[in-house]
Amino acid sequence: MLSQAIERDLLVRIGWGREGDEKPKNGEIGALSMLPENSRSLLLGNLGEGAGLMNRGGTATIQGSVSSIAGAWMSSGRLVVEKDAGDRVGFFMSGGSMVIHGSIGEFGGSNMSGGALLVRGDAGLGLGSSMSGGTTIVMGSAGIEIPLEASVFLGTKDPHEDLLPMLERGDCFTGIGIMASGIARGSSHDVVDTSTKIQSCSEEGLEILLKRPWIEFQESGGKEGTHIVKSLPGASDILIIGGQNIGELEKESLNSSGFILDIDSLPSMNDAELEAIVVSIRSRMAPGSLVMLSDRVDRVDELARKTRDLGLDGILVDVKSLDSSGPTVALPRIGMANKRHRISEEGRLVMIRLDGDTSPETLIIAKCAGIDVVVSPGILGRPSDFDAKLRGIMKEMGIQSINSANRSNIRALDHNVAMQTGLRLTGLERPLPAWTRGD
Repeated sequence: MLSQAIERDLLVRIGWGREGDEKPKNGEIGALSMLPENSRSLLLGNLGEGAGLMNRGGTATIQGSVSSIAGAWMSSGRLVVEKDAGDRVGFFMSGGSMVIHGSIGEFGGSNMSGGALLVRGDAGLGLGSSMSGGTTIVMGSAGIEIPLEASVFLGTKDPHEDLLPMLERGDCFTGIGIMASGIARGSSHDVVDTSTKIQSCSEEGLEILLKRPWIEFQESGGKEGTHIVKSLPGASDILIIGGQNIGELEKESLNSSGFILDIDSLPSMNDAELEAIVVSIRSRMAPGSLVMLSDRVDRVDELARKTRDLGLDGILVDVKSLDSSGPTVALPRIGMANKRHRISEEGRLVMIRLDGDTSPETLIIAKCAGIDVVVSPGILGRPSDFDAKLRGIMKEMGIQSINSANRSNIRALDHNVAMQTGLRLTGLERPLPAWTRGD
């Protein structure tokens, strides 16, 4: 409907019936998002979080109020709100203009790099925080009153920037070994299945068949097969969306098999704001596209909760963490969050992100630990040699499908790893008492 209206230069009216009777919207999230250039929209009602997100050139007027992050990440176009707006209006704007006829909440225009924000009413605290460009005009009170006798000190140097720690991922599960299944070794003529399937939880979900439970992480698409990419995704790729590319996101870049929203690279948001972004992007993709969330392993429990509460398709857990504990310790963290929030039990995906080249042993250990797919920049050696070694290990284990590998097929090789992971200690063949007692 929107594309037809643009071609005919028509105004899209939302909130009215066919006979012109008023049917105002109430609390919708992510409404009027990613509006294309030359589109014109008029909406009646009060909207929830994320109204006018990622505007790409459209003009929208809202005859009502909006909640938080209205107009966030917009790069062009115009958004008019005839009543009040919530917190963080114009969040990360890089272009376009916003007019708020009422008042706004806190942190209006924060992190703006371009564009214009006009507020006819009052503004809360934190107005324009971390702005690097653009213009913010408040015709009412800006939340701060300076007495006449006050002393005002102006900085003469640029403010100090925070120096964030370098976090490493690691590329393998040290201290964990692979065990046979207890039955006879597979024969040389046996056919073993190294493939795995991933798909959305929705009924119309697109099924993706992977040759092995591994997906390559790339900067951009273009290669054959399924990859996780930051830009230019192909039809079978999965686009990862974060702070580095959400401001330039276009509908054309969403012609992929799905997307992963990287929470770690985005500012802190509540569930409703996060859902507004998901709804905005998902509505521009084909039905049944894969939708997942990603975050660091030290926040995996909250990641799993959000994924389940929002009804998404799975989690991508980045093993980097502030404690630098590495991939081995990440496994029990992921496993406990998975069990607590029933991610795998309800058919959702669990992926893990590693650095470096992934070995066949790493894939098998991950599958044994309940991980569906390993994500990394590459695999160890040529693909044909990698697959041959993977099949050989599976035959030695006595399994015919990599999806049948389970926790009984891995052991902790030393006491420390057994204590950290809860795995059976090799030789002892049982978990340490610290993991089995009820206290």
